[in-house]
Amino acid sequence: GNADAGKEDNTKYEVTMIDFLFSGIPPKDGPGVKLINEKFNIDFKKDITVYSEYQQKLTTVISSGDIPDLIGFESLDSNFYKWAEQGAFLPLDEYIKDYPTLAAVPDDVWAPMKAGGKIYAIPRYFPATYLNTIIIRKDWLDNLGLSMPTNYEELKQAAIAFTKNDPDRNGKDDTYGLVLGQSINPHYGMGAYWDGGAWYHQDENGNFIPGHISEARKEVTQWLHDLYQEGAITKDFALLNVTQYNNEFYSGKGGIYLGSPRGMNESYMRGLLEIHPDAKFAALPPFEAPDGSKGYTAGSGFYTAIALSAELKDQPGKVRRILELIDYGRTFIPLSERTPDHPDIDWIYGKEGVGYTFEDGKIVMSKPEDGLMPFSYLPDNKMWAPDDRDNEYSKTYTVPQLAELVADLENMHAATQHYINPIYQVNSPTYWTKAVDLFNRLIDTQTKMITGDVPISDWDKMTEEFLKNGGEQMIKEVNEGIKNIGYERSWK
Repeated sequence: GNADAGKEDNTKYEVTMIDFLFSGIPPKDGPGVKLINEKFNIDFKKDITVYSEYQQKLTTVISSGDIPDLIGFESLDSNFYKWAEQGAFLPLDEYIKDYPTLAAVPDDVWAPMKAGGKIYAIPRYFPATYLNTIIIRKDWLDNLGLSMPTNYEELKQAAIAFTKNDPDRNGKDDTYGLVLGQSINPHYGMGAYWDGGAWYHQDENGNFIPGHISEARKEVTQWLHDLYQEGAITKDFALLNVTQYNNEFYSGKGGIYLGSPRGMNESYMRGLLEIHPDAKFAALPPFEAPDGSKGYTAGSGFYTAIALSAELKDQPGKVRRILELIDYGRTFIPLSERTPDHPDIDWIYGKEGVGYTFEDGKIVMSKPEDGLMPFSYLPDNKMWAPDDRDNEYSKTYTVPQLAELVADLENMHAATQHYINPIYQVNSPTYWTKAVDLFNRLIDTQTKMITGDVPISDWDKMTEEFLKNGGEQMIKEVNEGIKNIGYERSWK
């Protein structure tokens, strides 16, 4: 296809879309939509539903056969693949190379967009190598004369010292090592080798298996059990929700927790610095595994996706106009250029003084509910970063200690490999229907192993039960998928 073919196409197209948001739903016909219509010569009708009601709506719309031009998906589940195979969506392969932000998508991120070998959806950007990893109170290590842990034994000794040796020097016994919450979160897999969610290990038949049932995970469970007995882990962790265990770290009690370059909370950090003004933090690099590997697990590289209706197959002009709109919203603009002087930035956020203001060098958006910004309506408003580092998240924080920690996390992730987890690339019906329940049961048993309510010698019994209740079928399907795409263990 010729990328310029659509340039002299003056047709005004009506473009319909259904999608969801978790909150902040803009009005159907706000000023932001009018700006889109003018710029792209379309009549854009975007119907946005709150997430809790969206799945039901999606199913109804698809089964009615009257499918809008664009359909938003939260995850590409078995429904998506079923509908794709039934011919509901437009194959996009021939168009990809003509749009820079689509051409930039790596093969392993296209893989889950495929059914029967064809691409049926466009992924929205999410950093693949910037997932939550472990951070540690560097000031506590320094106070106790300890160096950065490089293996599980050293991390254990640090956690015990944080519990018993008064790392904050306040003369009270009010600190401990590892912050842990319900569902064994953080999972403390210090690399893909030990990660319960990574399909990294293979069984004796060469089939990839979920980390949750691997010998490596058993060792981590034993390690957590030992620390729990030392009092070096959050006492009632099995009952604590994310807000509660997060509070353990940010109230200055625990010394080892989670951090991520993206989406850290400034007000939590300010709260901690009020208690411990000299607090310092560091990213914990992955440990070297017994097989010589060293690196965390990568994420899927996307969150949510957009499919196009198969009805568009005889309207290449309209398809190109739609893809132009999608590509525009995904185009990456470096952080330093995100100012009112950049015409695309000014337009996307609805013009300075109307849709946004510019304060202290940062865009301050109006409420999405006001409908003033094209940003709120674009089919895809997630800039596709050429590399996760290009987001420069560390420069977006105002609390200096947090900016430093995030820079440390970014540098650590840039210097480490990330395992490409095959589970994100394959479609297993059993995985979609049973994984949550099956993995919850494993995690429940492992929680009891950590607290000592179930002996770790029951590991094989736990695994057998998992396999019998659908795990075996899941492993079979996942491995068929892995063979189909020719996946071999690899890193990015």
